[in-house]
Amino acid sequence: MEMASTAAPYFGKSADRAADAIGLPYKNISFLTSDGITLRGWFFPAASANSPAILYAPATAKDQRSGLSLVMPLHKAGFGVLLFSYRGHGRSDGNPIGFSYGARESLDVDAAASYLRDVQGATAVGAIGHSAGAVAIILSAARNPKIDVVVAASPFTSVEQIWTTNKPTLMPTSIYDLMMRTSEVRKDFTRNQVRPVDVIDRISPRPILILHGMKDQRITEEQVKQLFARAAEPKQLWLLDGLSHAQVRSIGIDGNIQEIISFLEQGFSPRGSFSLQKDNSIPFPQPKFQSVAEFPS
Repeated sequence: MEMASTAAPYFGKSADRAADAIGLPYKNISFLTSDGITLRGWFFPAASANSPAILYAPATAKDQRSGLSLVMPLHKAGFGVLLFSYRGHGRSDGNPIGFSYGARESLDVDAAASYLRDVQGATAVGAIGHSAGAVAIILSAARNPKIDVVVAASPFTSVEQIWTTNKPTLMPTSIYDLMMRTSEVRKDFTRNQVRPVDVIDRISPRPILILHGMKDQRITEEQVKQLFARAAEPKQLWLLDGLSHAQVRSIGIDGNIQEIISFLEQGFSPRGSFSLQKDNSIPFPQPKFQSVAEFPS
């Protein structure tokens, strides 16, 4: 059950051409991770040289196609955009059933940020991720100074907590724990490698934005507030009214992309120049949100 729900989606010939529909110039690219895995994806250059770039980190059982809706607005804002697939996903090398909830995927994010900086010459790098992708970018940014701004949608505090929250009601805890330990052995990672709550504070002084759906039944509001509390300034938490876990990606990010772009732009500015208002008067028409904290003025 767990193996099937985390396996890489099918990536056929039509998937290779999915980026054509955007109507922007792009490159089929590849780059190496620190442990020697070749990752592949699409890079959409910015209209101007010497521009910041944004990478998108997909959720569980998703690949580079899941970021396509973000390309046009980010490009119009002047950013280069990198969509890539984790190891074992899309055309990237690796085990298609080896997804590790952010442990090794964070190494893939490391490599993506380095590619943008060192190969494409990005002047700054922002990272947007959803669910396990949000966890991967938190783990990466905590150790990787090449990421300047983090937008984490629906992150969880730890892989152990997300397993506990989603345990079927009638399943004995001992059996469920055995399933998790089996997953760790089979996928060669440990639960202690996936605890963003322990490292999120290391992202500071770079800004982080966390988004959470108020109807998310996979990750509780309490968990997200715990994660936010552990983060250091500058930080924001947007609680999105009426959205489920999946809808935070399809509605929460896409519906508020212009406000997210404003967050990225201010994050790329010199430290201390943040100007997002504190009176909750910034319009977020779809969906409405409760702003728990803003940038310091």
